[in-house]
Amino acid sequence: MYTIRRIFNPEIYQGKHKRNNYFEGWYYKIIDRNSENILAIIPGVAINNANKHSFIQFIDAKTGFTSFITYPIGEFSYSETELNIRIDKSRFTGRIMQICLQSPNLRVDGTVEFANSVTFPKSLINPGIMGPYSFIPFMECHHGIINIHSELKGGIHYNGKYIDFTDGYGYLEKDWGKSFPHSWIWLQSNNFSHSNTSIMFSIASIPWFHREFDGLISFLKLDDTFLRFATYTGARIKELKVNDQALAVMIQDSKYKLYIEAEYSKGGILKAPKKGIMEVDITESITSVVKVRLCEKSGKVLYDGVGENTGLELAGNYKKFVI
Repeated sequence: MYTIRRIFNPEIYQGKHKRNNYFEGWYYKIIDRNSENILAIIPGVAINNANKHSFIQFIDAKTGFTSFITYPIGEFSYSETELNIRIDKSRFTGRIMQICLQSPNLRVDGTVEFANSVTFPKSLINPGIMGPYSFIPFMECHHGIINIHSELKGGIHYNGKYIDFTDGYGYLEKDWGKSFPHSWIWLQSNNFSHSNTSIMFSIASIPWFHREFDGLISFLKLDDTFLRFATYTGARIKELKVNDQALAVMIQDSKYKLYIEAEYSKGGILKAPKKGIMEVDITESITSVVKVRLCEKSGKVLYDGVGENTGLELAGNYKKFVI
């Protein structure tokens, strides 16, 4: 039952039977009401014959400060039926984050609750953002969207300062597998002036039977409308321009054209996995700005908005995606 359950519930721990070359991590982003404090907390596990451990990564988006704290693998526990993991004194679920971190340069302690969460829509053939690829076990890396948007309650003490996250908002996604792709672009924002708007875009080099292809997964949520743009839906990237400061993308499917323009801002260094070892340094910004425009194929504009506090990663040979 666990094998079937985990496919249709990507939020739960996927690695029960993994013994080598495996990682799994959950990405919690929390932003206070006035966007003065933006934090990302990433609990996870890294399993390799040479090094097995659990970890919690921490990033302060405003300052670029990051910390990677490791724990013995025995400090990690999980539920097989729901998202509920523990690492040392910290606990992470879909409804609450109880965090307790101590290192020479970091002290974090507190509880943040997630309410009225907008979960990613599922179906029998599309159990997650990866659609039918969710059923393919040999994928190098799987991606899951858990909460598109959550309201927050509570706060944390961070290096002697209390941050109140009540009435702020959160986002939750995850990755698992052997390694991150060697090249990718990732963008996410749920902070638009028009409420109930959220976007995620990613393109990555996907190994496939001794070859590779550039895989697209993306969604746009506007009020009660949810649109997927992905390789498996027939969507295609028609234009992509990128450099160290900006990204511009146009995606087209049978009905729509989606335009994404982002300006890259200061980021912090995070660890990414390669064959289960967290040894690759990547830079992530959580304070970038994105412009989003959705049009019918005829050109009629259906939505035009700006998202702030945008997550943006440009990793590896990301310029290979230029069209």
